[in-house]
Amino acid sequence: MTMRWIAGLLMTAVSLPSWGQSQPQGQFAITAALIAQTLSGKGMQVADRQVSLLAKVVASEPNPLLDVASVEPLSDRWSGQHSEPRSLVKLACHAPGTCLPFYAIVSWQGPAPSVAANAALKPNAAITMRVGTHATLLMDDARSHVQVAVISLESGAVGRRIRVASPDHKQIYIGEVVSANLLKRSY
Repeated sequence: MTMRWIAGLLMTAVSLPSWGQSQPQGQFAITAALIAQTLSGKGMQVADRQVSLLAKVVASEPNPLLDVASVEPLSDRWSGQHSEPRSLVKLACHAPGTCLPFYAIVSWQGPAPSVAANAALKPNAAITMRVGTHATLLMDDARSHVQVAVISLESGAVGRRIRVASPDHKQIYIGEVVSANLLKRSY
């Protein structure tokens, strides 16, 4: 009788589609092609093969709009055998909550971008809220509305998500800058 049970369980396990190898639903891979397209859109001609991701990066929607947070030259210590100039590029999804910020390494065909080019990659938004600003964080959902006094831990422009803390620094929140003294988020 145990032989029949083993055979039955084995047949059940084999018949399950992709048993033990299921993909998380609602996650879409961010590819080197998307990063190259983003950098090319910012005026830097980059091919897919010049971009390498340090880890698998996923987003909650396919082909999200990406923002370039920074471009820093990669020191010789990290370049290893590579003779071409390389940079560490920090990227994030434009829409809050779509993906976590991540890094990619870009190998440049010519000279690496200068500091002026790095400034050109960043959005032209003026900083609205500075570090240390006392502000109000509005948290909304369908049933409640909460206002919390906070202090900003980062500088940010309107529409950017920054970290803020309660006045006693015991609670840390992430909120989207609305104005010089107002942030919002949902929960």
